[in-house]
Formats: sequence, structure tokens, C-alpha cells
Amino acid sequence: MSWRLLSLFLLCLSTGCGHYGLPPSTASHGHLSLAMDAYLDDPSSYERRIAQGTNFGFVTTDAFASLKAPSVELEPDQAPRVFEEVVQVLKGNPSDAELRRAFGELRASCDADYEKACVFLKEQVQPSVILEAAAVRPMKREPRFTHTQYALIILGCRLDVDGRLRDCQVIESGPEHEAAHLIAQLSEDRYRPWMLAGHPMSRPYTVNFHPIYGSNRSPDLSTELKLEWARKRVGWSPTSTSAWTNLAAQLAIHAPDHPHYPRVLARAYAMAPEYWWIATEMAWQRVQAGQHSDALKALRPAIRRSALGEHPNPYVLETAAAAHFGLNQCTEALAQQRKAVELLPAKWPAPERERFERKLQDYQSACATSPATP
Repeated sequence: MSWRLLSLFLLCLSTGCGHYGLPPSTASHGHLSLAMDAYLDDPSSYERRIAQGTNFGFVTTDAFASLKAPSVELEPDQAPRVFEEVVQVLKGNPSDAELRRAFGELRASCDADYEKACVFLKEQVQPSVILEAAAVRPMKREPRFTHTQYALIILGCRLDVDGRLRDCQVIESGPEHEAAHLIAQLSEDRYRPWMLAGHPMSRPYTVNFHPIYGSNRSPDLSTELKLEWARKRVGWSPTSTSAWTNLAAQLAIHAPDHPHYPRVLARAYAMAPEYWWIATEMAWQRVQAGQHSDALKALRPAIRRSALGEHPNPYVLETAAAAHFGLNQCTEALAQQRKAVELLPAKWPAPERERFERKLQDYQSACATSPATP
């Protein structure tokens, strides 16, 4: 068996050598929003991260009940009070459980459109950083692969306040007992833990490994093989959010008109409603179906958390604008669409820029002759 470790990362897309490129004019909305996310991070990354991407999976923390921040939903008028209470807790010496609860309440306050909470999260949360990593070695076994076989191993662990990974669970398993073998090696790694307002806190940590069997080179998977592998993953691991979100993304990129896409997207959304891309794509589908209130409900976490990033995604904003316009909320629709137009990169495909600008003009014309709904 030959082995190559392609990636080790926390909830992110695969990386590698790439070439400059942009999505085609025929790309679907889901394809374009993923491409924009990659472009804003690295303008040269479209080919390797999107067109050639093999895993777009997002792993939720549902499997880690002991670590999951309590689910909190707040109305806008509740958020200021909850935020102030959290700030007071963080000024003291909170326990790990209190920190996790505070983190959940901060996110809920941000999702309720309370700007102070969003700014606080952006400024006071420091993600974990790996400090020392042991060399990952595969199990020794007799070579028995006649051709390249592609696999994915996903492990979900608890990253403790001392910077060590513990209680690792197998979310998606590779061949034979490789996952258990990797878990033993991960215990040697050391990290700087997550920090909230200067306090170290335990958090779920997901590790993805891409072992390749039967070749010394990473596979160049065709579109057909990427889709086949994505379908097999949901069959092998039907409770894996990573498998379902990856299948949804692969279909959005390579087969958006496939009759199974709406069902796959709905399943992925039910499992990972907090994932920005799934939330945006579900909202977009609901807008097309005239379900504008439900679209805004789905999009709520995505639009606030998109704003937290250095580069908000114009496709998230465009989706919000369409939902607001469908509800005759002209002020919000115009503001979101105008910002989406402004944030489009200069080198983004011209047909898309023209579409964004045309939609803004349509909203302006319609809103000029129609009374807005508060």
C-alpha cells in the first residue's frame, strides 16, 4: 500500500496546486456561491478547490453532545440583554460549560441581528492552532490494490483546554482499521486551544484524512467518479453530515438539474442548517418556489456569519435581497442587492455582474411604484 496525506484541516476545503480560473457562464447558483467563497479566499483557487474538488463536506457537532453549545434562538429584542449577561460572565472566571453556553448565546445574539454580538465574536474568538503534529504513518500491510482507490477518513475529537485531542470518534471510516490507527497517533499532537475573550475552552475538532491506495500520486477524479464517490459515501455513512453536504455540493457544481438534487439538498439542510452554503442554497431554492419568509428563516445564520468574515459573499446577500423583495420589503432588498453589486470582484464573469446590476435596477423600478411593507 502506498500512502499520501493530502490534507489535515479543521472544517475546510482541500488544498493543493492550482491554476487561475472562473466558473462557467452556465454555473448554477450553488456552484457560483461556492466559487465566490473560494475566489474571495484566493483568486487563483477555483480550479483546485471547486472544479477539481473532491470533498466539500461540512461536519456538524451533533455527534459531540457533551461539547455542543446549547441550542439558543433569540428574537431581536432579546439579544441585547442576553449579550450583556454573557459579557458579565466572561469578565469573571467561567467554567468550561459556562464558556460553551456563552459561545452559543453570542452566536444566537448575532443571528438575531445584534451587531455588538457579531463584532464581539469577530474580535474575541480565536480558533485553535496546531503547534506540534506527529508524522502520520499508515498501517503496514501487504499491497493488494490493483488500481488507485480513493478514501476519506473523518474523525471527530474533543480539543481540550490543554491543547490535546481526546475522545475521538469515527465519523467516516477508511479501509479496515486505519481510523483507529490514526486516532492513536493524533493523541501526540499539541494545539493552542480555542479562546473566547481570553479564556481557553474545549471545542469539537474535526480531522479529515485522504489516504490514496494503489498509487503514489493523488488521483485526478473525473466528474463521473466524483459523483459516484459522493453517492457511495452517503451509502456507507448515511448519518454523516459531511457525506450529505458533499453530495449536495457535487451535484450543484456538476449536475444541478439532477432530479435528486432537491432531495439531497433538503437532507443536507436538515442535518446542517448552520452551514452557510447549505443555508444559502436552501434559501435560494425557497425563493424560487415563492417561499420568501421560509427563505429568510433559512438564511438568517448565513447572512450574519457571512458579514463576520473579511469578505462577505455577494451570493448570500443576493439571496437575502431576493427574499426581502418577495416580501415587498424594499428598503432591505435594495440595501442587500446594492451591497452585493458593490462587493462583486472586478474580474468576476461579466454576465454575472450584469445580472446582479440588472436585478438591482428591477428592484429599484418596482419599489419606486410599490409601497413598501414594514
